[in-house]
Amino acid sequence: MRDDRIAVIGTALRFPGADTPETYWRDIRAGAGHVRRFTRAEFAAAGVPAAEYERPGFGGASALLEDVDGFDAGFFGMSGREAELTDPQQRLFLECCFHALEDGGYAGGEDRYAGRGGDSVRIGVYGSSGYRLYSLHSYLAENLAAEAGSGDWMTAKQVQVGNYPDFTATRAAFRLGLTGPALTVSTACSSALVSVHLACQALRAGDADLMLVGSAALHLPGVTGQVPVKGSTLSPTGTVRAFDAGADGTVGGNGAAAVLLKPLARALADGDTVHAVILGSAVTNDGSDKATDGGTGRGGFAAPGVAGQRDAVLGALRAADVDAASIGYVEAHGTGTLKGDPIEFAALTEAFRAHTDRTGFCALGSTKPAIGHLDSAAGLAGLIKAVEVLRHGVVPPLVNFSRPNPALAVEDSPFLLPVREGPWPLAGVRRAGVHSIGMGGTNAHVILEQAPETPRTASASDAVPVPALLPLSAADEDALRAYAVLLRDHLAGGRGHLPDGPDGTDFTADRPDRPSDGDCSAPSPADLLTTTALGRRLLPHRLVVTAADPVAGLDAFLSGAPAGEAYTTGVADGVRESRPVFLFSGQGGGHPGMGAELAARFPVVAEALEVCARVYAEETGQDDFLDRIVGGQGPGRWDTAFAQPALFALQVAQARLWERLGITPVRVAGHSVGAYAALCVAGALETEDAMRLVCGRGRLMLERAAPGGMVSAFVPRTRVRELLAAVPGLELAVVNGVTHHVLGGSPEAVDAARALLAARGEAYEVLAVDRAFHTALLDPALEDFWVLADKVELRPLHTEFVDGIDGTVHPAGWRPDAAYLVAQARRTADFAAVLDRLAGSPLLLELGPSAVLTGMVRRALPDAVCVPTRQWERAVAALHCA
Repeated sequence: MRDDRIAVIGTALRFPGADTPETYWRDIRAGAGHVRRFTRAEFAAAGVPAAEYERPGFGGASALLEDVDGFDAGFFGMSGREAELTDPQQRLFLECCFHALEDGGYAGGEDRYAGRGGDSVRIGVYGSSGYRLYSLHSYLAENLAAEAGSGDWMTAKQVQVGNYPDFTATRAAFRLGLTGPALTVSTACSSALVSVHLACQALRAGDADLMLVGSAALHLPGVTGQVPVKGSTLSPTGTVRAFDAGADGTVGGNGAAAVLLKPLARALADGDTVHAVILGSAVTNDGSDKATDGGTGRGGFAAPGVAGQRDAVLGALRAADVDAASIGYVEAHGTGTLKGDPIEFAALTEAFRAHTDRTGFCALGSTKPAIGHLDSAAGLAGLIKAVEVLRHGVVPPLVNFSRPNPALAVEDSPFLLPVREGPWPLAGVRRAGVHSIGMGGTNAHVILEQAPETPRTASASDAVPVPALLPLSAADEDALRAYAVLLRDHLAGGRGHLPDGPDGTDFTADRPDRPSDGDCSAPSPADLLTTTALGRRLLPHRLVVTAADPVAGLDAFLSGAPAGEAYTTGVADGVRESRPVFLFSGQGGGHPGMGAELAARFPVVAEALEVCARVYAEETGQDDFLDRIVGGQGPGRWDTAFAQPALFALQVAQARLWERLGITPVRVAGHSVGAYAALCVAGALETEDAMRLVCGRGRLMLERAAPGGMVSAFVPRTRVRELLAAVPGLELAVVNGVTHHVLGGSPEAVDAARALLAARGEAYEVLAVDRAFHTALLDPALEDFWVLADKVELRPLHTEFVDGIDGTVHPAGWRPDAAYLVAQARRTADFAAVLDRLAGSPLLLELGPSAVLTGMVRRALPDAVCVPTRQWERAVAALHCA
């Protein structure tokens, strides 16, 4: 049986007094109201003529929204002129849609999430905008009259696209990169809830994987008034009293909201946070069956009807397959009109009476007394309120309610009108209805259920520690700090929330998962990493916390502590080369167990090491390869016959890991024997061929070359020449820098060089090797090595290779041969020349068991960023911030 339930996985809002669901809920629970009457001073400041506001009975009221003129145009790729010509309703709509995607964890772009069949997900958007309570009051009429009538075709077209509701949803699809269905829904005050119904249908039909539903309504100008007119639905007292005996009309509010929807089964399988579940919905129209002023007969076009509303409720209950007796709360339309409320109440009662005769078990609510009538957005204001009511299991008070409208017959109805906060009225699973009606007769009703319990189950991945990575990004430095402050407060147990106001920092920051009231527990590290890494848009100013404690890492960043251990930061401007240079270290840093951590965490590493272990066993007859480099067994000091293939295997495995993570090199370079992994990654050698060659190279050097040693001398070239002249058999093997040279020769020659260096207090370091590489001691092994190398198929490069012999850059298409490999083993290695050639490379990544090349790079190229793979979390952070 098909599961048609739809999950609400993201919400966002801008309402009077609230810009997050948390603040909205606090106002709801407290019974706070934001509707107020305007003063004469406010009328005067708004430009209302004194002759108007001094007329007898003139008045006005609303629930105003702050900062409706603020908008981060650049964040959405809009010019300032385009933003200026765009209705603020559509700008708010765009903002809320983005925040709903963030709240659901899908703001990173469709192609970052795997949908059905592994393709990117498709996200659709249904929207509405428009204010109709105050005739002809609009941004277009009040602010753009000159542009609209300018006679310039291009300007007029921009005004049209920026203000006509036809483009509300499609603008969001364009600016947010959404490829699912995008359409504007317009059924007056029921537009938002009708959009929810249609979005659910689209998801069930497979038109999209996720659906955004949004709506925005602004009364512009905000401060206005009128003299009461008979028949008007507007309250002359400026107060909305839904279902109250004193109800005398409604008052317009201002706001915008959006929700993100996804099939419940898919949401649970994907680990999404489910705020509530839509069980079913229905839409009807009153047709010509409208109520008259007396409540009977046929009324006019604008009048509501009982039968149409009743049928919408019954249709939603039928679609949800639940009994009305299980509904503990209904968020009604509740406009506060003396005659409209009884019609709605009668329709709800008739629908419930088709299921049950029980009385007083279902609470009624309405957002309009608190924030005004949000017109096209009213249904979403009610839906999000109902989601919060279900989440908390609390029935909030009905604002401005004192005694029921006598026409309601509440005592004999299924409903109760709460004057104060109360407990959930029913046992069992919490369910609620949301009701919305529109001028013209289109009615919508949605049945919601509380989110299912999703106890966390242990998985195999639980045994693997979560990487110490917390990525944040923003459009500028100030916004990044603001984001870090608020996320730090949130994680530390505070109630901070990310900026939502359109003040230039709003959409440059992302919202962390929000806790419910009374629940300040930190999100799990895995959820936190997944959401910040995949659920957020990647913006240029970046911060990655690498401290084990993310709060401590954020504190380090905010306090100005140096980057490094606790965090990494940078600007990914898209101008510099973002791909790194791969540097492969030489022999000397290998040790037992050097591949253990990566092999345990990443299957791609384990697989690459297993391939190399199989080749090693074939070439040597030894089956202890993995025991030594992964298991940590065997002697602590390796001979060159094992050290060379072990180093190659680890480096290739690390390279495969970076490839799996989407990181490929722009260039490669190898230090001494590290050149083999570099050539392999650059395409000149297949992994198995290269492993066989390195096994043979190490074996020949061990068997044919006499024992030797090597010492790093931190002295200038002139001193090196003195040492070479003073010690017979001592050779210059490697040049690492102006004052960093490696000397090689017999053990006796190396000892003599050490004594000379020590006598003058010169720094040196003996290398942990058993042969003098790049010296004449290797000559007995070279002929057989040439024969071995000549049997291997060498291919053209597909990636530039910087030659460790002299720094020559071999382009893609160059093919090494056996003679080159012999020369590479014998000639002095000039890694300093390699570093000179790499000057200007902003990012370098060392592959190998140590960080020896990282130190060289930092000394020679202080402006470059170089990180070792052995500190892979910090390497990931550096790559992300580059």
